[in-house]
Amino acid sequence: MKSRHGGVMERINCLQCVHYFNTWEKDRPRGCRKYNFKSMSMPSQLVRNESGMNCQSFEKKAHFKKKDMDLNDPNLW
Repeated sequence: MKSRHGGVMERINCLQCVHYFNTWEKDRPRGCRKYNFKSMSMPSQLVRNESGMNCQSFEKKAHFKKKDMDLNDPNLW
């Protein structure tokens, strides 16, 4: 996927964002607390369609920031 400026845009996964939430509304099941809206599509996709840029407010949830655990590490056992 290319941006308007010719660079390649990275896809943002809203499920990993601290601002993403699920709603109980059938017509608008996904939401963004940062931008205060609900929609049928993923919030990052809606932001990209409207602004032409990736979401600038994306913040990874803490458990996605952790590096992979090495199960061979003797300190774990």
